[in-house]
Amino acid sequence: MGKTITIDDNAYQLLSSLKTGPQDSFTKVILRNIHKPLETCGEILDAHEQLPRPPIDVMILEKVLKGRGRRSGGRR
Repeated sequence: MGKTITIDDNAYQLLSSLKTGPQDSFTKVILRNIHKPLETCGEILDAHEQLPRPPIDVMILEKVLKGRGRRSGGRR
């Protein structure tokens, strides 16, 4: 069951701009972008575990691994 809400034009435009396609509903946009504040460390951990892993750039990872142990600038 849905509820009817009233929003101003600026809020409507913002919600519309966050839609990812014609099948995306305002409910999905709101749930994807509005989150309840986390109050405990346990809630933060639970939320973090739900996040998708970030994409890894293999070339940057190789550069980081090659550069380990070397000095960066500093004394010459």
